[in-house]
Amino acid sequence: MPQRIGFVGIGIMGQRMCRNLLKAGFPVLAYDRDPTALQRAAGLGASPAPDLPTLAREVDVVLLSLPGPAQVLAVTEDPQGLLAHMRSGSVLCDASTVDPGTSRRVHEAAKATGVHAMDCPVSGGPTGAEAGTLTIMVGGRAADLEAVRPVLQAIGKKIVHCGGPGAGQGAKLVNQALVAVHTVAAFEALLAGRKFGLDLDTMVSILRSSSGGDWMLENHLRIKALAGDFEPGFALDLMFKDLHLFLQSATEAQAPAPIAASTLQLYNAARAAGDGGRDQTVVAKAMERLANAELGVLTPDRKDTRPA
Repeated sequence: MPQRIGFVGIGIMGQRMCRNLLKAGFPVLAYDRDPTALQRAAGLGASPAPDLPTLAREVDVVLLSLPGPAQVLAVTEDPQGLLAHMRSGSVLCDASTVDPGTSRRVHEAAKATGVHAMDCPVSGGPTGAEAGTLTIMVGGRAADLEAVRPVLQAIGKKIVHCGGPGAGQGAKLVNQALVAVHTVAAFEALLAGRKFGLDLDTMVSILRSSSGGDWMLENHLRIKALAGDFEPGFALDLMFKDLHLFLQSATEAQAPAPIAASTLQLYNAARAAGDGGRDQTVVAKAMERLANAELGVLTPDRKDTRPA
């Protein structure tokens, strides 16, 4: 009999992971405090849970996909939260992006109740969540990972055991810092190029076959900001949160991070302009204002064509 799964947080990523769990044959009991999100889960085939205690008592594995540390602590530590009601021996997998310290705190609280907790943040965005090809970075006991590996394989293609509690979150924050820095570096260079009098199509065409190109430019920037599309694939507010957590954790570890620190201020400027709910690439607009220049958009018929 397949493990019974509880899923908490039916957002952009959560609904896609939930769908793939159902496709893999796992019975899913879903909870979200937003009734619309819960209806969305029911439409996928999940059973809606009326509250967290009910969900916690009825499942073998709980997956979380929540915005940040405050939400994770609220659903785990509250008297009407998960840990007060999960059965001993059940497993809590947190796919949210939080700081390593929060994950270690949840791990210790879970251990005291006989629950096995792991941090399991994911990378790959909505596209990877839709396709079931996410990279999953796991912190916790190796034996606990093996117990839930079939569950994680339903949502991800690459599953990496990074170490003990909090290690998965550390790996995710490293990834997020590079996403933000690469995004800003690409826009900075392209804006300089525009002020040199260069055409955006020409620059991107060169970069796509040169050493200055990178994964973010190829797979995200071209199809979002450089196509004039700021509908959120990954919201700027969430990127700001992740980068802030990276800097907080780096400071605690005495790891200097001046490039990430300056990058955070550009994202903060975009938040101040009211762009927090738009795609994270909207940071380009804040940078355009600083440069007094516009990136423009790629010509549609060249956007998806590599240079010959």
